[in-house]
Amino acid sequence: MDIHALFSLKGKTAVVTGASGALGGAAVRAMAYAGANVAACYNSGRERLDTLISEIGDVGVEIKPYKVNSFSQDEIRQHAEDVMRDFSGIDVVINTAGGNVKGAYYTDEQSLFDLDAQPQFDTVTLNLFGGCFWPCLAYGAKMLDNPGGGSIINFSSISAFTAIRGHIAYAAAKAGVSNFTQSLAAHLARDFNPKLRVNAVAPGFFPNNNPAQMLFNPDGSYRAKAQRGVDATPMHRMGHPNELIGTLVWLASDASSYVTGITVTVDGGYLLDSPA
Repeated sequence: MDIHALFSLKGKTAVVTGASGALGGAAVRAMAYAGANVAACYNSGRERLDTLISEIGDVGVEIKPYKVNSFSQDEIRQHAEDVMRDFSGIDVVINTAGGNVKGAYYTDEQSLFDLDAQPQFDTVTLNLFGGCFWPCLAYGAKMLDNPGGGSIINFSSISAFTAIRGHIAYAAAKAGVSNFTQSLAAHLARDFNPKLRVNAVAPGFFPNNNPAQMLFNPDGSYRAKAQRGVDATPMHRMGHPNELIGTLVWLASDASSYVTGITVTVDGGYLLDSPA
């Protein structure tokens, strides 16, 4: 057996949503380094995405940026058509788009009962629908007849499995992502294509580009919320986005050809210990 071929994505096309984010950027790197062409979706972070593409350099694949608003089902559907036009197929989908919307989480200064409903609604819409349901349906529909099947990878969170202070709407949405991943995995394999797999990744505490997370103080030290997360992580640190690359390549490639419907935690052991 050629172990390199087992993990190779050469000749494949991967869609990555949220590609301008820190974790989305890791997904773009994973796909490109493994040999896949990448349709990289961003909403407002084109400059970060261009920088990422420049850093990756010439690795023998095409990385094409597309502006797609994850709050718009119509834009996601249209992007699926655009990818089919530009790449003639979709083999891998990695849905990293998501995050907390400012005002959707309570803090040490503001309780749950002080929160407005709209930011919570927007957070659920972004993470459950825009970040999972809609892209799974739009891109997944284009993958049903793939002779070699394909892989859809959703981004859940450790928040889906345990209470993390303040993350109520986000956690509820991510729990939905993990459950939907199971449902879609069974439905696609049983009723459409047994080689089409759906799994999820649940990251622990990672730095990101979302200012709404407010993980760091101006001097670079952790804010109290972030410090609680680090203190509750047995490995005593946040993860680096590139530490997701191995998991993503495994789930996207034939190396996981008999794996579907699972959520893989990449959390430094956080779920083994007390919640923050």
